[in-house]
Amino acid sequence: MENTGEHARTELRARVRETNERSRKGWETAGLRPRVSASPIGCVECVALENARRAAVAEGGERAIEDATIAVRSHFRDAHLLPTRRS
Repeated sequence: MENTGEHARTELRARVRETNERSRKGWETAGLRPRVSASPIGCVECVALENARRAAVAEGGERAIEDATIAVRSHFRDAHLLPTRRS
């Protein structure tokens, strides 16, 4: 039997990949593209949210993992990657 924590991480990675792919396809379909924005390198909020996500994974609570992942993705999208309309 696979380690529960490792299994949760594997499932989380698969869901993140699926969501990324859906987002990319949605942007292309809607004629959107990522905008140049503030770099996530050195972003204090990115670091704090990622640390919280890792703690949730370590604790193994599926709902907490999902919530933390959504928080990371929402912040990243809003602060670093919001799409703009193509001209």
